[in-house]
Amino acid sequence: MRTDPVHLARLLRSEHFHRLLRYALVGLLVLGVFTGLNWLFGRQFGKDLSFILAYPPAAALHFWLNKKWTFGCKRTDSSRQVSEYLVMALATFAVQALVFKALTAETSLPGWAAAMSASVAQMSITFVAMQFRIFRKVAAPE
Repeated sequence: MRTDPVHLARLLRSEHFHRLLRYALVGLLVLGVFTGLNWLFGRQFGKDLSFILAYPPAAALHFWLNKKWTFGCKRTDSSRQVSEYLVMALATFAVQALVFKALTAETSLPGWAAAMSASVAQMSITFVAMQFRIFRKVAAPE
């Protein structure tokens, strides 16, 4: 990887870098919401049920912020996007659930910390799916 100042400056100005930065900020915000909901629900429902209850509102926020802000998607095929996002969310939920279950079974982490760690495990999968499939830019008709 080149590390000269000109290459670094070009990288920092690139749209791809800005998209990654926005994705990271959305991820941190949604991670905070997901972790907070796990903590809040965990007081009433326990680790496993709070993990499941916290997922839908966090996923909805994640979809909306990434569509509008991270990828700036203005396409109107929202039903297709939502259905593809739901397939991706189910797949990444499975990854998260496996990591969460392993962490809660093998460590003494509180549920909210295990949920946060499990979220980090699936972030790269979701970025690639959203970038190249769900919110990809479509060429303008000629």
